Amino acid sequence: MQDAVFQILFLGEHSSWQKVSKLLAKPDAHLQFHPVDSLADLFQALALGRWQALAVDVHAWNFQGLHYVEKVRSEYPAFPIIALFSRAIPELDTKAVTCGASSSIAFDELTPAGFHTAVSVALEEAKSQFFLDEELQTHFPRNEGVATTRTFSKNQVITHALHNLLCVISANADLLSDTLNGNGPDNHSLSEIKKATRSAATLVRHLK
Repeated sequence: MQDAVFQILFLGEHSSWQKVSKLLAKPDAHLQFHPVDSLADLFQALALGRWQALAVDVHAWNFQGLHYVEKVRSEYPAFPIIALFSRAIPELDTKAVTCGASSSIAFDELTPAGFHTAVSVALEEAKSQFFLDEELQTHFPRNEGVATTRTFSKNQVITHALHNLLCVISANADLLSDTLNGNGPDNHSLSEIKKATRSAATLVRHLK
């Protein structure tokens, strides 16, 4: 799988796309990136095309990238999702994985080989759930057949909603922390929020 050319969808803002395309979109990288501008465009591409993975800038649109990771994961349970993040915000990589990313890679550590390996590992993990054809034209359908209706239990619906809420709360708490100085009551409150969010995230993982 080392020489396989992976078709990758990218969801993020223009600034991060410039960074990703400069670092990864090279002829010898065995990676072909296809940017999409919105979640709606992304789902349309996933429904109509065949892709090996999705790269998401989790910072995009005021951390809506985290929400988008979760939305895609809820529809495509095993599809490889690689979260791209900056280490300037602590634990953002952990939050992305909690929201459903297969793995996370920091922007300052992006290399073609590293990204290719991350996708390869995610595809191997997906083999137990979905079929991969010989040409690696992987497609993970939202529904398994025309006549198949996907249903969710009450627990799945609640877990999905909690995941989304926790991702948004945690990401914005980190953002607010960066704007505050000192050890005043505001910082203490944010620390308590983040601590409670981590505990709740652990509980949600056990509910899945």
